Amino acid sequence: MKQKVTIAREAGFSFAGFVAGQGLRFLFTLVVAAMLGAESLGVYALSLAVIQVAEVLAVGGLDTGVLRFVNLHESRPDKQRGLVAAALKTSLLFSLPVVLFLVVFSGFLAAMLNGGGLLRLTLLCYACSVPFHVLIAVAGHAVQAYGKLRPKIIAGQVLVPGGMLLLFILINAFVGGSFALVCSLPLSALAGFVWIWMQLHGITGVSARCLLRAKPEKEMLRYARPLMLVALMGMVSHWLDILMLGWYAGTETVGLYQPAVRTAGLMRSVFLAFAGIAAPILAGMHGRGEIKEIEKLFRVVSRWVTMMVIPLAILLLVMPGTVLALFGDAFTVAAPVLVVLAVAVLVQSFFGLYDTVLQMTGYSRLCFMNGMAGLAAHVVLNMLLIPSYGMIGAAWALLAVYFLLGAARVAEVRVILGLHGFSAPLIKPLFAGVVSGMVLASARPFLESLHVTISLGGSMLLVITVYLLLIRLMKLEQEEMDVILELFSFVKK
Repeated sequence: MKQKVTIAREAGFSFAGFVAGQGLRFLFTLVVAAMLGAESLGVYALSLAVIQVAEVLAVGGLDTGVLRFVNLHESRPDKQRGLVAAALKTSLLFSLPVVLFLVVFSGFLAAMLNGGGLLRLTLLCYACSVPFHVLIAVAGHAVQAYGKLRPKIIAGQVLVPGGMLLLFILINAFVGGSFALVCSLPLSALAGFVWIWMQLHGITGVSARCLLRAKPEKEMLRYARPLMLVALMGMVSHWLDILMLGWYAGTETVGLYQPAVRTAGLMRSVFLAFAGIAAPILAGMHGRGEIKEIEKLFRVVSRWVTMMVIPLAILLLVMPGTVLALFGDAFTVAAPVLVVLAVAVLVQSFFGLYDTVLQMTGYSRLCFMNGMAGLAAHVVLNMLLIPSYGMIGAAWALLAVYFLLGAARVAEVRVILGLHGFSAPLIKPLFAGVVSGMVLASARPFLESLHVTISLGGSMLLVITVYLLLIRLMKLEQEEMDVILELFSFVKK
């Protein structure tokens, strides 16, 4: 019970943080679309895709590595500090050649992605932010390993995207849109790094002197290497639709596609929030050989993720055009794309915890093989579908890849560990979701006659009200009730 309460409490903050982060990024996309148009939004999306792939190379899998290895040495504080310092130093060193590569080949990358001088300049400026993002990622996972998820969430989901949005608005007002676009990310990354470093020092005791003295941790590096490849495959696959749309169709098409991707990605916040806090607990359970407890926790968290992601999915599936109208009338052409992407992210959220279980139980090489197979399938599907169908082809390719990877991971976890995340109580949120969707579809003609913001607010309120009412009528599971009573102990009084 204590572990479930911990997950619920920390995931509550984590979920709020991820929602805030996704919301800030959503607002940034909205502001860029409104102020600069689809072309500049496409430049931003392509630059961000390249930079985030580069960041994965620089991190080298040490974010997940430090998360696992710190939890494996719970009784040895000095060893834990040494692991954290080694991970930070190694990832910082990895980032330097990555930055150099981006600077040297920025012109080639811009030409390959059908971009001009603005894309090249943006790539050059964003390259400067790579070391800061790398240190934020590793330091954030290090404090998470100590059971402190909040510093990581604040740095990565509040300071960086919030600073980027604020800086873009301010710089655009005083200097201009292009300058704001290229400078906002590096400056916000610097601010996020300064904050997370102070938190890391306070929680772990790691200082700059510790980094200078740190020696490579070979065992952690061996574990992290395949995870880096897994993360690289996942990140490339995550951005592959954007990159290949740029390659085949140019920055304007990417700009029209980006709002649909960013909007559908809001649902991913739920899974990331719960997986982030569950991961170190699963690693600790595995280290103690508590396989049955892993399965219980696995099923509960899977149910919670599904229960929370469904309401937003309903809104995106039933009213995609109204959602995209927030960005401007020109972006509503991507409404069918948003529907497919919403289904894709729903599938990813439902099956994503299986990959977390495999990683935290030591099957990093299998995760790498899954990632490589998924990336290969994604490339082939994009090559087949994007030239003929454009944005909708890219969306269908992503859905197919998420479904295939999910099915493979379910089979692997079942065969290797004898576990699965399915349980009978999952039927309740699924049924409530179907009924809520039918109610929203019935009210859609009236809601679409209202102003777009009122329409979306009313739609979300209607879905949540019907959904929660049905969940309440079908009754929560005892585990949910116990957790709620523990979190809000005043209810017992």
